[in-house]
Amino acid sequence: MFKICPNCGAHNTATAKFCTRCGTSLAGVVATAETAVQSAQPTSENEASTANTAAVSEQSSVPSSLTSSTAQNQPVTPQQAQSQVTPPDNSRQQVPPQPAGTQTQSQQTAQGPAPTAQPYQQADQTQQQAQTPPEEPNPTVEATKKYAGSYWRYLVDSIKHPATVTRPYHQYFGLTSLAITIVSLALTIALMTGSAVSSLPGAIASNVLMTFLKLVFLVAVLMIAVVAVYYLVVNGMLGDRRRSFLTFTTEYAFHCNWMVFFSVFTLLMQMLGMINIGSIFLIWLLLSLGSGLFVISGTYMLFTAQSTNRFDKIYAYLIVGIFLVIVFLIIMTFGLSSILGGIGQGINDFGRSFNF
Repeated sequence: MFKICPNCGAHNTATAKFCTRCGTSLAGVVATAETAVQSAQPTSENEASTANTAAVSEQSSVPSSLTSSTAQNQPVTPQQAQSQVTPPDNSRQQVPPQPAGTQTQSQQTAQGPAPTAQPYQQADQTQQQAQTPPEEPNPTVEATKKYAGSYWRYLVDSIKHPATVTRPYHQYFGLTSLAITIVSLALTIALMTGSAVSSLPGAIASNVLMTFLKLVFLVAVLMIAVVAVYYLVVNGMLGDRRRSFLTFTTEYAFHCNWMVFFSVFTLLMQMLGMINIGSIFLIWLLLSLGSGLFVISGTYMLFTAQSTNRFDKIYAYLIVGIFLVIVFLIIMTFGLSSILGGIGQGINDFGRSFNF
């Protein structure tokens, strides 16, 4: 009689209380005969084959490194077995290989939406704008603005205190004042005679226009000649060589800049159609005041000069008067002859137009 262990299937004596192989309690196990053992043997063999199959499948899941260690009869530490043998995880599924250049849905979700090229283009544009230097202003325009602002301050200072030059100014401000005065007066006369000339025949109108241009040129030369005479006397006879001719002209015009406002005011009145009998008297009054200031300025420059050769300023003033008479006669001789010749030719053309 034997007791078969329900745990490992070992044969024990009929009086055994525990299995001699695995130590399982045999209290409830009934002793059986040998025939019963033999009839139960196929069942135990089937269980053994099932256990062997499970062992083989478990062995196939063991990594090659652990298998090689076992084949070489080398001990395997628990840490190695835990790191190399991973229990099967039903949650992990085998992912089929994807073609090159493609991503799975989970990878795309983890990476987020693909970045567009617009932020990079904006960054490139911002970098290009940062690298591109700002456009520099036109130096000619900036110089013109600066010149105009300084000239306006020059005019304002001359109106406030025409007898005192408190600071140095640009050397071309005097020529600018003379040019504005001459051009304003010329345009005023041109507008006044424009309506009358337009009614004349073409040859007569062109002749009048040429005469007018000659008159404007004559006045400009006369004004420059007056300033030059005063400069020569102050610089040569009195010995005041502190200023060049252009600087002297700027200070000269500083004392008579009222003529600039008079001439511009006259031009505005003509452009607005405010010229009548009463306004003509006002215009001639303003022009007379401007001419008087121009003459007085030369005299003031002469008597305020710093004489270094002790030449008397009264005699210098008399010499200036003589020079001015000579210059006036020369200019009038050549200039007025041409102007009078043009006027005579115009009168003849006008008479021929009426068959005189």
